[in-house]
Amino acid sequence: MEPARAAVRVAILILVASGCGGGKPRPVLLQGHSTATPPKHEHLASIERTHCYGTCPAYQLTVYRDGVVEYNGEDFVKVQGKAAGKLRPEKLTALEDLFRKHDYLKLADSYQQAAYTDAASIYTAYTPEGGKRKQVKHYLGDPHAPESLGEVEEGFEKLVNIEQWIGTEQERDQLNRR
Repeated sequence: MEPARAAVRVAILILVASGCGGGKPRPVLLQGHSTATPPKHEHLASIERTHCYGTCPAYQLTVYRDGVVEYNGEDFVKVQGKAAGKLRPEKLTALEDLFRKHDYLKLADSYQQAAYTDAASIYTAYTPEGGKRKQVKHYLGDPHAPESLGEVEEGFEKLVNIEQWIGTEQERDQLNRR
């Protein structure tokens, strides 16, 4: 009887080692999860505010198609250094719609004529799905920049809730008094 028991053990070990069937493991769908391919970690949109001759918040923020948000605060902001967040799918859709609605891809690449010289600049960029990245440089002292560009800039900051990182005007005023 002992040799038969040993043979059974060997057979069990062989089956376990071979994966009980030798094929690829079947994917198991977890409750509440989708089998849809997740969005890639590709650039969707970014915004950067530069320094001015004053206390303008200076930072960079990038949103990726998978919802990841990367922030880097420089000066006159509540959060200095790097931080990250995540946007929900409906916010990503709204951000994409914002750029499309204002014909961002048709804007000039630069609005940098100086009516005065102490303002900050805002650099925005947008990459349509499967398309080429478009960047617009906007000096805030340029009176010729279209209103739609300002609406994209403001709408972008509102959608990502930029105040969570740069602070409200009141919070920044308090920081600047220190």
